Amino acid sequence: MKKIDLHSHSTASDGTYSPSELIIEAKNRGVEVIALTDHDNIDGIEEARKKSLELGIEFVNGIEFSTEYLGKEIHILGYYYDEKNEKFLKLIEKLKIERENRTRIILEKLAKYKCYISMEELKKEVKGNLISRAHIANVMINKGFVYSKSEAFKIYLRAGGLASEPRRELDPIEAIKIIKEIGGISSLAHPKLAGFKEKELEELIGKLKENGLNALEACYPEHKPSDEKKYKELCIKYDLLYTGGSDFHGLNRPENLLGVNGIEYNEFEGLKRLKKML
Repeated sequence: MKKIDLHSHSTASDGTYSPSELIIEAKNRGVEVIALTDHDNIDGIEEARKKSLELGIEFVNGIEFSTEYLGKEIHILGYYYDEKNEKFLKLIEKLKIERENRTRIILEKLAKYKCYISMEELKKEVKGNLISRAHIANVMINKGFVYSKSEAFKIYLRAGGLASEPRRELDPIEAIKIIKEIGGISSLAHPKLAGFKEKELEELIGKLKENGLNALEACYPEHKPSDEKKYKELCIKYDLLYTGGSDFHGLNRPENLLGVNGIEYNEFEGLKRLKKML
């Protein structure tokens, strides 16, 4: 059975493997199809594509948009989009600026609790062009402000934490429409992590489907078999395809291994057929 992983991250966002290292790791783990889905940017796509071609791995260009809906964080995956679309590239640049502004506010709030981190210190931790809360947590550990990443998030960085700052993000419907506009396929990422009750989640899926959603990430490390079954049933009910992947982040999430919780190749072919129809 082919291993297909449609959810992974590199140093271009909050992963610890460079795009090339990620593809090498995929090869070592027997992954035959991989999508790089860095958060809100595509800086690693070309490097990952070249290394995939070199190693004989089928590559899918991806992205993971962070969006907000009813006060909850919703992630939308995009695949097979036009990387050169001008409107798309301007949006990514805007998201980068907004993320940096949010980071500065978080650092100011941390300073109130004697957790002093400068933007210069933080940028030394970042290997790509995108700063994440994971990077902040790593610096907090290195400077002895917390003992672990989970402590950093639980006390300071999670939504509602002492140094939290609301995102000024896309609406998920807007993200889906953008992906559609640039010829891509959209999928609602890890639905269980959104924190909605079952009825609320189904209402959200129905609304997103009405606005162009193509798929649901049914297969995911934190989904139990019963969750996966439920999400696949929702895919049938709302005429959606389903995706899956490890959400690999390297050492930032060492328990998530590439090639785990993917989908079968015939299911992946459904995505490819859809792309041809768009």
